[in-house]
This record gives sequence, C-alpha cells and structure tokens, in this order.
Amino acid sequence: MTFGERLYQLRKNANLTQEQLAELLEVSRQSVSKWEQDKAYPEMTRLLFLSDYFQVSLDYLMRGTEEPEKSERHRQFKSENALLIWQTFLSNLNPKQKQLFTLILLLIIFVLIAVLMISCYQLGFGIGKFFYYILH
Repeated sequence: MTFGERLYQLRKNANLTQEQLAELLEVSRQSVSKWEQDKAYPEMTRLLFLSDYFQVSLDYLMRGTEEPEKSERHRQFKSENALLIWQTFLSNLNPKQKQLFTLILLLIIFVLIAVLMISCYQLGFGIGKFFYYILH
C-alpha cells in the first residue's frame, strides 16, 4: 500500500471529501488529489497534522509499517507534535503578520489582566461590604 492509498483510506474512513481535507490543511483540492495519486507529498507540518488528525503514526502514514492505532505512545508524542506545529506556524509568519500577531496577543493579555483586576476589585468590595454590615 502506498502513501496515497493510505491517505485515501484514512480520508474515506473519516467521511471527508478531498475538498474538506484540503480546507483543513489550507491547501487546494488538487494538492490532496496529487498526494492520493502518489504524484507529490505534503510538507512535514501537514504530515504531522495528518498524523494527529487521523490518529496514526508517521511511520504508518509514510511507510505503512504499523497499523493505525491509538496507542499510549502515540498520545504521549501528540503534545510534542502540537508544539512543533505551533513553532512552525510562528516561524512561517512574515514580519507584518508577526507584528499583527504580537499586537493581538498583547491585546488579549491586557483584556485578561483587566478582567482579573475587576474581579479582584468586586471580590474586595463584597468582602468589605460584608464586614461593614457585620460591624454596624
């Protein structure tokens, strides 16, 4: 069985069309078609995504050396794959995208700090009000 045949089988078992898989991977449907016909291979980040998405090892996906399974060993490395994909995502951003991403991240942090401060203020106000009524 070839890589393309394994990918086709995994996609069909997941009830996905080539178009749906292409959307998940942010590639064209033609790319998925080429992969399934063994005319091309996806790059490493997409292979990692496919491995995680279909819950199979890279060995199975690329070589067909093991049966697809949800082993404990596979789950252990899943978080490492996620970190690798995240790192690759960040390294593939152009400078303008990095600047926008940083700005959005800072905005989210600012909002979280504001929510935390408001919550602490409300809690302190409630405790103070409670003691005020007890002492008076």
